[in-house]
Order: sequence, then structure tokens, then C-alpha cells
Amino acid sequence: MVIATFNLLLVIIIDIIGGWFGLWVFLSERKKRINQTFFLFTFFILLWITSAFLANLFKEYTITLLLIKLNFGAVALSALFAYFFILYFPYESKRYPILDKIVSFTWILLFFLSVFTNLIIKNIEFKEWGADIVFGAGGNIFLIASALTLILIVGQLFKKYSILSKEDKLKVQYFLIGSLFFVLFNIVFNVVSPIILGSSKYYNFGDYSAIFLLGFTAYAIIKQELFGIRVVLTQALVGVIAIVLLAQAVTATNWLEFGWKFLIFLVFVYFGYLLIKSVILEIKRRQEIEKIDKAKSEFISIASHQLRTPLTAVKGYISMILEGTYGQLAEKQTKPLENVYQSNERLIRLVNDLLNLSRLDAGKIEFSPELISLEEIVSDIIEELKINAEKKGLYIKMVKPPEPLPKIMVDQDKLRQVILNIFDNAIKYTKEGGVTFELKKLDEQEEIKVSDTGEGMDEGELNSLFQMFSRATAGTQLHAEGAGLGLYVAKQFIEMHGGKIWAESPGKSKGSTFYIQLPIHLDPKLLKTKTKTITKSPNDIF
Repeated sequence: MVIATFNLLLVIIIDIIGGWFGLWVFLSERKKRINQTFFLFTFFILLWITSAFLANLFKEYTITLLLIKLNFGAVALSALFAYFFILYFPYESKRYPILDKIVSFTWILLFFLSVFTNLIIKNIEFKEWGADIVFGAGGNIFLIASALTLILIVGQLFKKYSILSKEDKLKVQYFLIGSLFFVLFNIVFNVVSPIILGSSKYYNFGDYSAIFLLGFTAYAIIKQELFGIRVVLTQALVGVIAIVLLAQAVTATNWLEFGWKFLIFLVFVYFGYLLIKSVILEIKRRQEIEKIDKAKSEFISIASHQLRTPLTAVKGYISMILEGTYGQLAEKQTKPLENVYQSNERLIRLVNDLLNLSRLDAGKIEFSPELISLEEIVSDIIEELKINAEKKGLYIKMVKPPEPLPKIMVDQDKLRQVILNIFDNAIKYTKEGGVTFELKKLDEQEEIKVSDTGEGMDEGELNSLFQMFSRATAGTQLHAEGAGLGLYVAKQFIEMHGGKIWAESPGKSKGSTFYIQLPIHLDPKLLKTKTKTITKSPNDIF
């Protein structure tokens, strides 16, 4: 009696929730085929579950046999509309009219054979637990048709999945999770159990699992901002455990046992609700942060592009003025214009850093590897910046290896930007002494070592040096205009080459040494095309 009451309660809950899922989807957009087919699919699934339950409720032979036949008829029409639903989910796929007609004819025929003949359901036998089914000669045909339809459905999904957008793929994942619950339960209780036990005693548990399929699928169709598989799995886990706890309470042998088991059920439901709520809030916050990050990246990208053009023009005109293109300058005019030129150069470097930051933030950046000589790049950079060092009275040394280094495959522009940034910083933060470059070969790598006699850094500054918007104390004191982006971008560029970059310092006022190690043989995956797009996940960037 207790088990019957529990089953009645469960069927009522499933019918109410499942019916709400079907109406929810249908009423959202009535004219859409996907919504229409889901509604019909839901209706016949619920008819399947309800007729199976009622068949065990009545003890009159004729009514029970009719309900079981109706149950299999509902299964046939559920399979039919499941097939057509997949044709429209998550978008309408290419149709094969002949195949559609074959599937339609097969399941409509099986519906009539199930309900109006003894070919599928031959007879029933009343057992202690309820009505047991005696299958007719066509019982295996029903199983074969079910298996083939399942293969067609899975084939359609796999065919679509590879070309779906990220959001549509997520919708398919929802459907597959619900289907997995449904299929596994039905295989265990409607196929394996009857074969092993020789009866259909537990088939209703397979039927009840349909609520997972309906719930996951309805959510995938309707929800515009899908929270992710994590939320749904949490909800499913809480739901399954709650049902098990409720079943234990309902099947209690006395009121005392029922009381404490039902109390455990209520406590679990409360804390399960809090768990689901916390997971949803966490993901919502993450989505909001991602939206803010996206807006920030778009703003940085647009602003940087808009700034670079006028800054380049300013640089060109000032350069021509200083060269005397527009007439000879007075001595008192030259110095201020040189200061303007240097300030403009700093702005251009900042804009370039911001542009690189926005590309890294977006997850894509162009990578154009070519064979180059490391010695040539370093020599060119020294020539370019040595005038800045000479103005401060600093020396520049370059220590070359005994034998020429082999050429390596790198993106020359990005490597040049990295070395320029490190060399420029070394000059800025060194008051006396100078900067030494040392090149060497280490097994399968080439190393650039840049040492200065400048301000140095403590352990805390070294640990945060390559983070975004991070600057050492010397940087904030001696050159307040820096943004702390150069070394962050440098680290990203070097790691794209499969290399490493780090800094060492014995302490304050004891100088710093930067190391760059690059593989001589670049990863072949990056050499397939001259220009390769490197994609980095947001977790790699922030």
C-alpha cells in the first residue's frame, strides 16, 4: 500500500512537472516546429508513464490489458516525435523525405499493432506486484525499431554537433545528459531487468526517468542564457537524492521511522536548494565579469586603434621638423621638440602594449614565424637605443658565444618588442654603470641574458614583475608614466614561442638580470602556415 501511494505521488508530480515543461515550451513560440514537436513528444511520454502506472492500479483483466497496450502505443508515438524533434533541434537539418516516411510508417504501424492487435502484447499475467507482460511474436520488432530510431537520432546529433555554435553545442549537451539518464534507466529496468528476472516488475522506474529528458530538453530550448552543465548536473544530483530519501520515508514501517526519515528529506531539500542557488549565483557573477571583461577589451581595442593613427602622424611631423624639412630650428626650439618626440614615443609604446593586451584578451593574436639570427636582432636593438644610454653616460656590452648561434624560428616583430622593452627598462632604471647582453646556446635552446647595474628588486617585486599593471618600486619612483603592461605582454609573447622569461636580482641597488630562453626548433604545429593564429583561453591570460 505504501509503495502504491509513493508511485501515485511520483506519477502525479511527474505529470504536473512534465506537463508544465511541454506547455512552457509550446506557449513560448507556438509556430515553431521544434516547440510543436517537443509538446507532442512530451504529451506521449506522459501518456506512456501514466498508462503504465494505471495498468498496475487496476486488477481487472480487460482494463489492465488495454492500458498496457495503450502504454506501448504511447511509446511508439513518443519515438516518432522524438525522431522529428531531433530534425528541428537545435536547428532544422537537411530532410530526407523517404527516410521520414519510412520512420513515420513504421511507428504508426507499431502503434496500431500495439493497441489493436495481440502481435506486440499477447497477454498479461497478474503477479503479486502487478501485471506482467507476455509479449507476442512482434515484441522483438518493437525493440529493433527502437534501437534503429535511437541510432538515427544520435547520428543526426553528431552530424550537427561539429558545425554548431558554442551556445547550440551547450543545448545539445543538455539534451544528451537528459537522454543519458532516460536511456540508461530504460535499458536497466525495461530491457536488462526483464531478461535477468524474467518479469517486468521494475519497468516503471525506467518510465519515471523520462522527467530528466523532458526537463533538460525544455531548459535547452527555452533558456537564452544557459548557465552550463555544472548547474544542471547539480540540480539533477540533488533531485535524484531527494527522490531516494522521500522513497525511504514513504516506505517506512512505522510512524517514528517515517518521521525521522521525512525530516532528513526536508533538511536535505533545504540545503540542496541553497547549494543550487549558490552555484547559479557564482556562474551569474562569472558571466557578469566576462561581459565586463569583453566590454573592457573592446574599449581598449577601439581606443588604441583611434590613438595610434594621430600619434604616428605626430611622430612623423616632429621628426621632419627636427630634421629641418620645414626650415632650420633655433637651438631653444630643438630641446622642447625632442622632449615632445620622446613623450610621443612613450605614448606609441603604451598604445602598442594596449593593442597587444586587447588581442591577448580576445584570445587571438597573429604569429608569423621566420628564420632569424638572434645576434643580428640584439645588435640592431643596441644600435637603436645606444644613444639613450650614451646620454646617461652608461656603457653597453655584448658578449657573443665562441661560435655563431644557429638561426631560430621566431616571430621577429614580437621578439624584437620583448628585447626592446627589457633593454629600455634597463637604461631607464640604471643611473650608473651600464647594461650587458650575453648570448649563449644551451642544448636545444638559445638564451639572451640582459644584466644591468641599476636599482634592483626585492623578492616581492620579482614575484609580481610579469603580472598585468604591475611595476617595481623603482619604476614608480623613477618613471611614473609607465603602465606596467610591457613585461606582461613580453611574457605572453615568449611563452607563445614555447620559451621562458624570468628575472633575478640580488636585492635593492644591486642590479637586475633578465633571462629569455627560446627553443631552437619551434613546435611543428606553429610552422604549418606562415601566419598562425594563437588562441589562448581567458584563464591563461588573467
